[in-house]
Amino acid sequence: MRNLYQLYAFVTAAGWEQSLSVRWPDAPLVGNYRLLVFTNEDLPKLKTEYSSATFKTLTAEQTLSAMQSNAVGPFICDLKTAKAIINTLNPQEEQHAI
Repeated sequence: MRNLYQLYAFVTAAGWEQSLSVRWPDAPLVGNYRLLVFTNEDLPKLKTEYSSATFKTLTAEQTLSAMQSNAVGPFICDLKTAKAIINTLNPQEEQHAI
């Protein structure tokens, strides 16, 4: 049996608008980033499809620091990390985003 689970990626709002809004039209805005949801099986395909992107997996603190510096993602994370980031940047919207 496959171990399928969700992953999350924070991408810049500008990057989302340029090339990802058709694929993820309802990606919520978190700070100046959009939150994408996909599965672990999708990640290798996404890395191939978006080969010019540097996919980063950081701690919540490192991701927040990078996002506050307007760094370009995508920043890949699990649900717990995504919730921590949302709670920091959009605390009133945590339950609605995920």
